[in-house]
Amino acid sequence: MQKFLKDEEVQDILLKAALFVTVLLLIVLLFTGCNNAKAVSIDASSSAIGAIAFDGNIGVFGNHSPGPSLVKVNVIGYLNKSGKEMNLTLTNTDTSETQDLQISDNGTFSFPDELDAGSNFTITLGTYTGGQNCTLTGDSGKAGLVAASKIDCERNLAVFGTWFSGSVPVMNLFQVNQKTSSVVGTPMFFSTSAGVPMLDLVWSGSKYLAVWTSTIGTIKARFLDIEHTAIGSDITVAGLISTASGAKISTLSSAYNPDLDEFVVVFVEFGGSTSFSNLIRYIRIQSDGTLIGTPTNIKSISGAIGTTFGYSDVIWDGSKYVTAFEDHDNDTDDAPNNYVTVFRFTNGTASQINQLFLSSGTGSTGAVLPVGSAGAAYPKFVRTSSDIWLFFNRSNLDISGNSIDSSLMEWRNLAGVPTQIRKDTNPNGCHPSGTGFQTYLPSPGNIGSRVLLGYDLRCSQGSSLFFDVYHAPLNSTSGALGTVTNYSGSMLGMNFTTGSSTTCRTSRCYTSAGALGDGVYIFDPNFDGSTNTFYSIKLSSPGNSVDFPVQTSIQ
Repeated sequence: MQKFLKDEEVQDILLKAALFVTVLLLIVLLFTGCNNAKAVSIDASSSAIGAIAFDGNIGVFGNHSPGPSLVKVNVIGYLNKSGKEMNLTLTNTDTSETQDLQISDNGTFSFPDELDAGSNFTITLGTYTGGQNCTLTGDSGKAGLVAASKIDCERNLAVFGTWFSGSVPVMNLFQVNQKTSSVVGTPMFFSTSAGVPMLDLVWSGSKYLAVWTSTIGTIKARFLDIEHTAIGSDITVAGLISTASGAKISTLSSAYNPDLDEFVVVFVEFGGSTSFSNLIRYIRIQSDGTLIGTPTNIKSISGAIGTTFGYSDVIWDGSKYVTAFEDHDNDTDDAPNNYVTVFRFTNGTASQINQLFLSSGTGSTGAVLPVGSAGAAYPKFVRTSSDIWLFFNRSNLDISGNSIDSSLMEWRNLAGVPTQIRKDTNPNGCHPSGTGFQTYLPSPGNIGSRVLLGYDLRCSQGSSLFFDVYHAPLNSTSGALGTVTNYSGSMLGMNFTTGSSTTCRTSRCYTSAGALGDGVYIFDPNFDGSTNTFYSIKLSSPGNSVDFPVQTSIQ
């Protein structure tokens, strides 16, 4: 017997079929993986099957489309430290209408007026605070259909260097755009010097402090904003106490303290005679340039003992300043000894925390480049996200001051026993035993806990000399030094490259160094120490030639 369906049953079957098709289509849409699919919209008053439509983007239900939207920009790394905001212009290329946006910080920002969905637009990056380089990506698109544009900024490199102009040492500060490998503007001239000049450069996060010996007996300082414009007048930081013939400011180093927003300069005064004091002192400087008190002695020796102090470095460890310096005991009553002596202080009297034995021998007593004997330690700190590292040279010397051998040393967190991480007994065929010296001059840089250790290796053998710049990664867990790469010789064209300094940015590191008779260069080792594409930025100035001494400080 034939059975006929009622109208209600037919409608129920059709509705169930339509719902099945709808669900099936939804599943297909969910698994198409198309990023351009628009939201599904079903009009409840329409037939489900009749509501299905396609617009070329895998289909949508109904006539829904996105409405007007704001165009956004994501800014990373911008430093608005001179009161000049970043200026952006948005152009609706469909209507030629424009709108402007000013940005003074990092984050995600929107242009003020919405654009209709799908409108074509372009973004132009205008002026912004100088002293940095900013790159815009995603400078065009369709409104509502693209992600936010992105602007990445990175502070330019600052290189403070000294070399000879004829027979006179000169000092200049260069601003370098590392992304375009070019010098920005005109180098800033600082000073000439009657003796061997010493210098250092510190970046606080908002300004630079440059310190230097303007004469053999005076230390000057100059603040500069991010655009390398001088802030105020030069500051006289310190002068000699001794009036003896030959007295001089022999070395200096500086650091920034973010907790107190202040700077410190540590310096050595060589009295010029055993009847006058040999001193290592410090002076603190407020961020506005005001000196905090007067220079305070860290350690002093007077009379005929014959102790002198040499190269130093200083760092803020999070609670106190820590300084390490060469401490040369040249007492004629016994064999001379050399140390790296370490003190801590915040204000007032400094406290000695250790004295690391270096060697017997004559030692160095200040700014002599190349160093005339191998007793120099050249201590250098770096503070990572987890540790404080002190690197220094340790030479074994005979009683005449000639090298038996030298080692590159590390001391982690100012505790335990220093570790030898490198020893070259015959670098480039140079073996100084009995006839010369060999020294390591470390220059570490870091990003977070990663450390790239650059260093000069200096060696003399009779009348033969060589000075090379090397790089190697430091294992931040074990402290081991990785594969070493020589950046001198075939790269810089000679084995007389010295005065190196290393700094790191958001993704890579840079080194400045001087090549004898040629120029001051900047190059970019990979963070593992290996050669990158190797570009060299030659810093030059009319009438200047690079000769010893060469010193650089890169920030």
